[in-house]
Order: sequence, then C-alpha cells, then structure tokens
Amino acid sequence: MIVRRLAPCLLLLLGLALSGTAARDADATGAAIGGRVIVAPDAAPWQAVGRLNVAGFRIRRHCTATLVAPDLALTARHCLGGFRGEEWVAPDLVHFLPGYSRGGYIEHRQAVGYEPVGNEAVLVRLDGPAMIASVPIARRGTVPGTALFQAGYSRDKGQVLTVDPACRFLGWSDDGLWNHDCEAIGGDSGAPILIDTGAGLAVAAIHVGRRGSVGLAEPLDPERMPRLARR
Repeated sequence: MIVRRLAPCLLLLLGLALSGTAARDADATGAAIGGRVIVAPDAAPWQAVGRLNVAGFRIRRHCTATLVAPDLALTARHCLGGFRGEEWVAPDLVHFLPGYSRGGYIEHRQAVGYEPVGNEAVLVRLDGPAMIASVPIARRGTVPGTALFQAGYSRDKGQVLTVDPACRFLGWSDDGLWNHDCEAIGGDSGAPILIDTGAGLAVAAIHVGRRGSVGLAEPLDPERMPRLARR
C-alpha cells in the first residue's frame, strides 16, 4: 500500500517537537518496522504513552497505557489480572513509565487502584499526578474508514515506542468491538487507538487483541471517562 511506504515521513512530521535527548537519538527515530515507525518518546503526544510493567515473583509482563488525566492511565483489563487467577494483580506490582525508551523514562508512577470503564478499558489510578500533558478522550461518532493511529510497546520492539500512522477503522464486530488493521501484537494490549480531531490526536479506543488477521479495539465511552477523571 502507498500509505505504508509514506509512513516514516508522516511520523517524522508528527514527532517534530524533539527535545535535546530525542535529537541525539534521531538516528533511531523514524526507523520503520513493517508498517510502524519508532517515535521520539518525549515528543507530544507520544510522551503520554508509556510502558505498563507488571512484576510478580519470577513473573514479568508488560502492556501499554496512556495518561488521560494527571493521575489516570488507561489500559486493558486483561493486563492487570492476577498471576494466580485473581481478578486483579496487586496495585503495588504495577508501574507506569510514560515516555519509556531503552530503560529511560520521563516519569515513574505506581498504581494505587483500578476503575473499570468498559469490558476491557480500565483506568489505573496513579500514586500522584504526572507532570506531563495527558491525551484527551475523543467524542463519539467515529465511522468505518476513519484513519487511525496506534501507539504501543510491541513485543518485538518493547524497548521503544512504535506507532502505526496509517491504519483504519474497518467496522464493528458482532461483540461491539472495532475491527482495525493497525499492526498491533503482544505488548500492544491497552495501546491507544487515536484519531485526528482537527485540534490534535485524541484516544477513541484501546487495542485489546486480535481475531485472525484483524485487530480488535474497545471504543471508549466519552461520557463516563471525564467524570472519573475529574474526581
């Protein structure tokens, strides 16, 4: 597809707001991995996307989460399941690292609780407000064919944030999820699916898995999210 060949140029335009650290890493920024590109971790809005590390005794896993309010990170519920079948893993084992890249990060916040806002969508309440800007929640009304952006810490490149800037909302599945063609794999669970609102990017859904070759995302309820964020 032509849009895939154009993806690196598009992502470089999206990530122009580079700090000194990102500028020094410019040789890696914009590198293509299939349909994805590596982005500068301290460029807006990507700095609000972070690795969600979950650590237990001899067990480690990671997902992706997005800061949607100073003290709230949005991710997928199945990322937070207990290691021995419990409904939730203990919050003190969950660490949110926005702007994570190769062992470095902009901030480190620990979970103190969870607020489900959908079947899979969950807000992780953090131990304090982050100092970086959060990403807004999109209003309803996204239609099939809408251009999407998906950002995550994919399993094959888990040390850097990659973005698919040229994917699409394909339509609704029978269980109320979005079908999409973003290159999302393991590690991308909880990753934001963003749309361009004209005023900037906003989170419209979160990636929750795949069904065959098609990605699945849970759309967000914009009426419920701001109410929780204002608490």
